[in-house]
Amino acid sequence: MEVWAVYSFLDKNDPERIEGLFSLLPENMVQSVNKYKNINDRKARVIAKLLLEILVRKMFPDQNFFWNLYSKDSFSKPYFKGLEINFNTSHNENLCIVCAVQKDKCGIDSETVKPLDWKIYNDFLHPDEKRFINRQTNQQAAFYEIWTKKEAVLKASGLGIARELESIDAHKKMVTVNHQNYVTQKLDISENSITYIATEREINKLNLEEIIF
Repeated sequence: MEVWAVYSFLDKNDPERIEGLFSLLPENMVQSVNKYKNINDRKARVIAKLLLEILVRKMFPDQNFFWNLYSKDSFSKPYFKGLEINFNTSHNENLCIVCAVQKDKCGIDSETVKPLDWKIYNDFLHPDEKRFINRQTNQQAAFYEIWTKKEAVLKASGLGIARELESIDAHKKMVTVNHQNYVTQKLDISENSITYIATEREINKLNLEEIIF
C-alpha cells in the first residue's frame, strides 16, 4: 500500500510566515487552535493543519481543496467530505508529522526520547512487552519503541486510549487490536525522537517529505 507523510521541525520555520498562513484558515479552526495556551502546543497544531492541507493537495492534485470539506464524525475524528482519505497527526516537543492513506486506516505517533524509569508504566504494559524490555541492553529505547508503536496502532484503530493499554502487545512488528492486525514501521526522522506509523497492510511505497515554512 502507498502512504504519504509530511513533517516539519517547529524550530526550522519562520514564525511570521506560519502566522500569516494560519490567518488564512477558517475562523472556527483558528479559534479552536487559539484555545491552546502552551506556545509549543499551539504552534504544533497550527503546523499540523498546514501540513494536512499540503498532504491533501499532493494526494489529490486534480481536486480543488476547500477547508469547508473538513468535518468531524460523532467520535470527533476528522475527515474530508467526499475524499477517500484517512489521516492522522502527531507531534512532540519539536516535530509535527501528518500521515495519510486512501481507503485503509493509518495512525502515527512520535515521542521525544528523554531519560525515564519505564517501570512506572508497568500497569500499561502487556506481560510480553515487559519480558521483552527486561531482556534488552537498552531498556529505555525498547520501552519507547513499544510505547510509540502502541500509540500509533491505537490511533489507527480509532480506539485511542479507550482500549486498555495493557491488553495490547506491541513488541513485534505486527500488532493486533480487536482481531485486526496492524503493521508498524519506524520512520527515521530525528535522532532525538522515535516515530512509528501503523497501517492495515504492509507499506510498499512511502512518500516522506520534510516541509519548512
